[in-house]
Amino acid sequence: MNPFFFGTRQRRLFGVYTPGRATAAGAGTRAVVLCAPWGQEYLRAHRSLRQLGALLNQAGVHVLRFDYFGTGDSAGEMLDASLAGWEQDIETAIDELRDSTDAARVGLVGLRLGGTLAARVAQRRRKDVDALVLWDPVMSGEAYLRELLVDAPARAAGLSGGGHEVMGFALGEAMAAELQALAMPVQELPARTLVVRSVQGPGEPLGDLAVEQVEGQPAWLEDHHSGAGAVPVKVLQRIAQWWS
Repeated sequence: MNPFFFGTRQRRLFGVYTPGRATAAGAGTRAVVLCAPWGQEYLRAHRSLRQLGALLNQAGVHVLRFDYFGTGDSAGEMLDASLAGWEQDIETAIDELRDSTDAARVGLVGLRLGGTLAARVAQRRRKDVDALVLWDPVMSGEAYLRELLVDAPARAAGLSGGGHEVMGFALGEAMAAELQALAMPVQELPARTLVVRSVQGPGEPLGDLAVEQVEGQPAWLEDHHSGAGAVPVKVLQRIAQWWS
């Protein structure tokens, strides 16, 4: 495991790079950027993302996890962040991983909001992104925003300059407006795309892409027994298997 900072001086990002096992078939040729969700969903899913990275490493896949600008250990404040900027951060992570591994192309795995952002980046960077996993992606930014504000109404107090505090995380008016307009792209995604849902029910369609329902408690929801997010082993195994 190699924690480090990358990006520019003005937009310094924290990442953790873990190399694929050299003895695994195809090691050195496959590389994946993990695109995290936001806020409490990221905290709850942190263990699952680490475990997914380990499973991918065992399959010979190089993995880069990172914090978006204004979150985690990256530079910046949340109120200065934007969805457009976070998409830029994913692109920076793609370039960093390609430079670090000499991989010609990389894959993206995105959970919840990270899945929506990853899909938008993959749509633009088709020459660089050859595979995409959408894990319980946010299909409608408008619906997602409603969930955020309803989830903890007592804590949605106004911030200086406008906005809300959602379960301990600042959500400014500009970011809220971006979320309101956000939609999952369904066209011109990589030919190799996997959509995995752990939430029960049919869910919203995603164009012509097949959606796999994999049994497991959602990693991004609180497990009342542990107080953290569950680690959905079957979901993680399915995603790792898909890359092998």
